[in-house]
Amino acid sequence: MDNLGSADQPHLTGAERSKLRSLAQNLDPKVFVGKGGVNPSIAKLLEEAFKKADLIKVRFTADRDTMALQAQELAKLTQSEVIGSVGRTATFFKLGKH
Repeated sequence: MDNLGSADQPHLTGAERSKLRSLAQNLDPKVFVGKGGVNPSIAKLLEEAFKKADLIKVRFTADRDTMALQAQELAKLTQSEVIGSVGRTATFFKLGKH
């Protein structure tokens, strides 16, 4: 799932992505995307989470293919970048002002 994210945000280098993925290993998911999929209220939850941290894990209930599309949509809605995923959890990055 690398290279997913918003075109508005500068793309991270491979080394930056690797460092962020290692930092994210100990994080718990803060946002959950259920059967309803991505919608404005989910995007708002992620935006709120970005006010406290630059790295946020999001848990999806959808299958992997659908999850990839949902993650891409959520990244676009929040001007963030998906830096990786494991199972049904994707890690999003957005440089914040907290």
